Amino acid sequence: MNNKPYDKLMRISDRLYNDGLEKAKVRDLSGAVVSLKRSLLYNKYNTEARNLLGLVFYEQGETVNALTEWVVSRNLDDYENSADYYLERIQDDENEIENINGAVKKYNQALSAARYGNIDTAILQLKKAVGMHPHYVRAMKLLGLLYIRQEEYQKAKKILVAARAIDHTDTDVLRYLAEVEKVLVPEPVKIGPFKTQTAEETEFDEELGIEHSRKGFFSMIFNQEKPNLMLFINLIAGVLIGIAVVYYLIVPSKEAQIREEYNAGKVDYSSELSAKNAAISQQEKEITNLRKQVDELKSELNGITYDTIEIAVGDETFSSFFDAWSEYNDLKSREYSDEELVRLAMDLWDLDLKGIQSKYAQDILSKMREDIYPLAAKLVYKEGKEFLDSGEIPEAVRALRAAADFDPESDVALYYLGKALEEDGQYSEAIYCYRHMLTVAPGSTLRDYIPQRLEFCEEKLRELGEQEEVPEGEEAEENSEDE
Repeated sequence: MNNKPYDKLMRISDRLYNDGLEKAKVRDLSGAVVSLKRSLLYNKYNTEARNLLGLVFYEQGETVNALTEWVVSRNLDDYENSADYYLERIQDDENEIENINGAVKKYNQALSAARYGNIDTAILQLKKAVGMHPHYVRAMKLLGLLYIRQEEYQKAKKILVAARAIDHTDTDVLRYLAEVEKVLVPEPVKIGPFKTQTAEETEFDEELGIEHSRKGFFSMIFNQEKPNLMLFINLIAGVLIGIAVVYYLIVPSKEAQIREEYNAGKVDYSSELSAKNAAISQQEKEITNLRKQVDELKSELNGITYDTIEIAVGDETFSSFFDAWSEYNDLKSREYSDEELVRLAMDLWDLDLKGIQSKYAQDILSKMREDIYPLAAKLVYKEGKEFLDSGEIPEAVRALRAAADFDPESDVALYYLGKALEEDGQYSEAIYCYRHMLTVAPGSTLRDYIPQRLEFCEEKLRELGEQEEVPEGEEAEENSEDE
C-alpha cells in the first residue's frame, strides 16, 4: 500500500504546527491561529496542534473556543492527553469560570448598546468586562474603537497598547493604533527637497487655497518648476548599465555553474542506479533460493503426522489456557476489532501462572502477555475510565487494575485506579496507587492533584479508625531507608 500521500500530509501538518509554535513563542497569536488551523486541515487528529490552538485562544481571552478545541482533542485521544490537565485546571477554578462568563455577558451587552448608539453604556460594560477578564482581546479592541469614536484618543491608545502586548500582530489593534497615533502625533508632509510641514499646517494651507502634491518619486521629478533632465537621464543610464552587467557577466557564469552541477549530478545518479540494479539482482537471487527452501520444508511437513497431547496440572485441564492460546493464534492471522483484543487481554490477565506447572506453558503465556498487553493497555484504560465516569465502580476497579498491569508506568491508569479505589472505599490501596504514580511518573501533569487526594484518603482512614496498609514491597523499601 502506498502511504506517500498520507505521510506527506502528516509532514505538512507537523511543519505548520512547528510554525504555529514558533509564532506563539513570540506572541504572534493571530499568526499562530492561522498556522495551527491550517495544520488541523491537513491532520485533524494532530492533538498537539489542537491543544496549542486552545492555549492560544485562551491567551486571547477566547475561552469558549479554547474549551471546544480541548474537548475535541480529548475525544480524539484521551490517553495521556494534556487537554485533560487544561480542562481540569479550568474546572477546578470556579472563580475564573464565573469571571469569564461574566465578561462574555458584559461584552454582549456592550455590543448591543453600541449598535443602538448608547456609546457611554457600551464603554462602561466593556471596562467591566476587561476588568473581569484582562486578556479579553476582543473586548479591548471594541473598547478602543469606541474611545476613538468619542475622540478620547489617549484612553484608546492605552487600551490598544495593552491589547498589543497580548497579541503583537492583531491587524485590527495595529490599524486602530496607527489611526490614534496619527491624531496624537502630527504627521510630517513633504513639500519640497528640504522643507516639511505638519498635517495641521497642510490643512491651513488648503484653507488658503494652497495645494501640495503627494504623488510618488517619479512625479516629483517631472512636477518641479524647472525639470532636471540630467537627473532623469542619469537614472535611466544607470538602469541600462546594470542590465548590461547582469546579462553579459553574471548570467554566463551562472549558466556554466548550473551546467556543471547538472552533469555532475547525472554521473552520480548513473553510478548510483547501477549499484542499486546490482543489489536488486542479488536480492532476487536470494529470494529465489529462499522460495526453494520453503517449498522443500513444506513438502517435508506434509509427511509429518501429529499426536494430540493433553496437558493437565493437578485435577484440572487447562481449557482456559488453550482457549486463550487458540484465540491468540487466530487474532495473529487476521484483522481484529478492539473488543476482541480487549477480551483476549483480560482472559490472559485472569489466568493464574501459579496454577501452571509446565515450564513450556508458562513461557507461552508470558510470550502472549508480552505481545498483547502493550496493544490493549490504552483500550482497557479507556474502558475503565468510562466505567468510572458512569459510576460502575467495581467494573472500573477491575479494568483500571488491568490497565495498570498492562502499562506499569502509565500515570493516568494509576491515578484513575486510585480514584476508583477511593470511590469503592479502599482508601489504603488508593493511597498506594497515588504514591506509586508519583514514583513512576514524577513529571506527570496529574501530580498537582495527588496531595489533596492523599489528604482525603488519610482523613477517611482516621475517621474509620483504620491504619494505612503498606504493601510488602513498599514496607521493605521504607525499612531499608531507615537503616
